[in-house]
Amino acid sequence: MYTHHVPGIGWVSGGLGMRTLALNKLTAKAVASAGDGMHSDGGGLFLRVKGNSRAWVFRFTVEKKKREMGLGSVSSVSLATAREKAAEARRVVGQGLDPIMSRLKLPTGLRVRAEVTFRAAMRRYLDAHHQTWSNAKHSAQWESSLERYAASIMHMNIADIEPADIELLLSPIWLTKIETAGRVRQRIERILGACIARKDCPGPNPAALRDNLEHILPKQSKVKVVKHHAAVPWREAPEAFAAIRAKQEAGIGYAALITLILSGLRSGEVRHLNWDDVKEGRVEVPAERMKARTLHRVAMSYALSEHLANLPRFAETDLMHPGTGGRPMSDMTIAKALKGAGWGDYTPHGWRSTFSDWANAQGWGRELIEDALAHKIGNAVERAYRREDFLERRRGLMEAWADYLKGTP
Repeated sequence: MYTHHVPGIGWVSGGLGMRTLALNKLTAKAVASAGDGMHSDGGGLFLRVKGNSRAWVFRFTVEKKKREMGLGSVSSVSLATAREKAAEARRVVGQGLDPIMSRLKLPTGLRVRAEVTFRAAMRRYLDAHHQTWSNAKHSAQWESSLERYAASIMHMNIADIEPADIELLLSPIWLTKIETAGRVRQRIERILGACIARKDCPGPNPAALRDNLEHILPKQSKVKVVKHHAAVPWREAPEAFAAIRAKQEAGIGYAALITLILSGLRSGEVRHLNWDDVKEGRVEVPAERMKARTLHRVAMSYALSEHLANLPRFAETDLMHPGTGGRPMSDMTIAKALKGAGWGDYTPHGWRSTFSDWANAQGWGRELIEDALAHKIGNAVERAYRREDFLERRRGLMEAWADYLKGTP
């Protein structure tokens, strides 16, 4: 009997003492009902099932290296088409070539550089960018989310990663953990984007959403419910503020919450405030501690100035509202203070919306309100020409806000 051995696959036909390459082992029914795991169709073609995701994978060996190539999801590639793709890949392997490189038509010089795993690319990206992020926690969140949800591609060569691989890891959380899935996809896209820019692998980016995964994954907007930070209704703000002030002697969390309400700052910005940030008539938060990475000046109302003047100072730290051991307090400390005052159905961050709603209802200008909240206004060109932050004009806004909260006419 005539036999032909395909490197990395096996014997195509049987013979004495030779392995027979079994093909077409799966049926359409088996593909539809298969449980989690890898299911062989023979000849290196596998069906990979994980949760609701089903994708075709071709496994082979070239130059003693085991490789894996995605052939598409079951929803877009039928069993017959997957077998055709696998047969073509076996033909390429039989010529001693790598079907992944052949499909991408990569130049020889790029093949050597492409031997980078996703984990190595991730580490390189984190090392290069972590200093530009707000804090160490942000960097840790990047790594932990990818280690947890992108584990299936960590070992893969970046040049081998395909949209089907990204679909496979995202599918289990795409409609159930929408925010997390979005962050994971964006982080993978950025890491692979850096690899493409370095010419370690070719484009297009397999984790891109537009003209790519948007055609494969279901639309999140069909099930996504936008959940805003619960905000105290502006007409009830004076009552809530009075309840918080009545508890301010009960703990530093209440003092931090009052600072947050009177200043319009975010929780993280308040928790990291120190006494050097207080200037004459204003509070200045350095760019590195602001979300927009721009210096922000808070026009201090008389009420805020008086509040800060009455805060105790701690010898072991320069922080205005220190937590345990002189370190910044946790975000939960401020949230607990709001709950302790009897307004636990709302969030500290929601006070920014309360302020915005009140200011708009009173007819204050949009730009003054957005400046007070440290929001970016307009596009990059507009911001380049708009360098004034209208601090003195905002002082009237912040005085009016404090008077409203205190019930002062």
